[in-house]
Amino acid sequence: MSNGHTSEITYAARGSDFDGFAIKQGDYMALADGKLFGTEQDINAMLEHLAQAETQQNAEFINIFYGEDIAEEQAVQAQEIFSAACPNAEINLLPGGQPVYYYIISAE
Repeated sequence: MSNGHTSEITYAARGSDFDGFAIKQGDYMALADGKLFGTEQDINAMLEHLAQAETQQNAEFINIFYGEDIAEEQAVQAQEIFSAACPNAEINLLPGGQPVYYYIISAE
């Protein structure tokens, strides 16, 4: 279990300042292992940042679960971002159907 890492992408329901991040309402927020990883106004930029993170770079397997508000075409783009950034990992794309979280990403 210590080799498994989880990241999620959601949105900011309101503006705030948290852990040194100035968060605006509607921003995409990424959490990595339960801690705020970063914010972006573009979801693909957020996916790029997550894909470049050490936990993903060192992973052998990455599972991307896309939520109910993500179209399959958008999810395929996310898979392509991770495939390009993490060429040594096996990337799986799965329809999670979860509310609130656009993506839940597990890396091991």
